[in-house]
Amino acid sequence: MVRALRTVLMASMLVTAAASTGCKKEGVFFQSINPASGRPSGGEEVRIRGHGFRALGGLEVRLGPKAAQNVGIADDETIVLTTPEAREADRGHPIDVYILTNEGRSIVLRGAFTYRRATEGGGANELQRRL
Repeated sequence: MVRALRTVLMASMLVTAAASTGCKKEGVFFQSINPASGRPSGGEEVRIRGHGFRALGGLEVRLGPKAAQNVGIADDETIVLTTPEAREADRGHPIDVYILTNEGRSIVLRGAFTYRRATEGGGANELQRRL
């Protein structure tokens, strides 16, 4: 019973990002991820832009199932992170970005980041994805 209730509560906190309009949840607004794609080896800085981020407190960011490194809130409008190495299964198609707070809130930005395949370059149109 408790586990089922926890699952329902976590599911109620999920947010799906709309590709062109941004994503808003409880006073926090997610606008873009820049760059929206990266190399499979990871190690690249990514910035999530929006506002209300200071209200999130401590957080963890995951790209697909892997935790990002060096996650921090630079200011109320910017979350900064370093991408982890991609799993083979995550290369070449959009993956979800998960933002997990210390208070147990979970925010999902659907299809917000793409690891390029090893043979793909990064074009200008891949530099930013609006949520």
